[in-house]
Amino acid sequence: MRETPARYKYIVRNMGKNEAKDGKHHLITFVKNFVAAFLSKLSPVIRIIYAATILYFFIAMLQGIWEMGLFAFVVVNLLFMFEVADKFTARDELEVARDVQSGLIPSEIPENNNFGVSFYYETANEVGGDFFDYLRKDNSDVYVVGDISGKGMSAALYMVQVRLLIRYIVEKGDSFKSVISGVNEALLKHLKKGFFFTSIFAVTEDKKITFFRAGHNPALYYSSNERECKEINQNGMGIGLTNGPMFSDSIEEVSIDTNSNDVVLLYSDGLTETMNNVSEEFGLLRLKEILVRHSHESPGQIRDAIVNEIIKFRGYAQVHDDLTFIVLKSK
Repeated sequence: MRETPARYKYIVRNMGKNEAKDGKHHLITFVKNFVAAFLSKLSPVIRIIYAATILYFFIAMLQGIWEMGLFAFVVVNLLFMFEVADKFTARDELEVARDVQSGLIPSEIPENNNFGVSFYYETANEVGGDFFDYLRKDNSDVYVVGDISGKGMSAALYMVQVRLLIRYIVEKGDSFKSVISGVNEALLKHLKKGFFFTSIFAVTEDKKITFFRAGHNPALYYSSNERECKEINQNGMGIGLTNGPMFSDSIEEVSIDTNSNDVVLLYSDGLTETMNNVSEEFGLLRLKEILVRHSHESPGQIRDAIVNEIIKFRGYAQVHDDLTFIVLKSK
């Protein structure tokens, strides 16, 4: 129920706008264009054999020659086996890429003396463009969530480059504002036009958290004293869009002094934009309500509560985007 709509959309997408539009009004035209789009994805030799075999099968049915029909049935199944084997080969390569990408994602994030930490990472496809990371810089712990525009293999390859670049510049940089500017300058040289990168950094020092945002979703902050959840709104332009003073001047630093049991959530847009079967988005309000309702629990329990609500809301709907978030809870 999840995969069929995705495959159907894939074939319709290859029909072309005019052909898909015509098909909405004429069922026969739509079926013809749908089959043509499907056949166009087969290799030329397989396409000819498949079409000839189907024709052969119908002739056998009309003439009542069951031996011919059986022969056509066997040939079609052989073609099916070859196509499935080809798909398995491609999936094996994607699984290797997934293993490489997963190896770059932290398997655990150590807690510090002031904050409990938990995280979640799920890709929409075999590989994805989201990432999160943890770094230690001087006396500070640095938590990063980022998202490359686009999906699939291209986004995953760029994600690997971005992650390594951030780690390198963080080690060399003096301030996090200069780190973000350095990443932006480097990515403008290497990112393909049309791609960009958003990220948010949370730098903890004692009970203080400092946020730097580059076009990413604002962090959510639950205050245990005020008993409410709000966004940490600040300026910050996406990385890879422009360079110079326009970018560096847009990066704003915001700090908060946390109290015990305060909760901070860093997340990618795949969390709030998760859709159900009727294309309704999960939304920011539901996410805030979960943080308020489970604020008394541990970071791991808050994570599980978010994941369970997402799964329940999504149902059998197709996964449209990667899902990444980090939960920080002040001790």
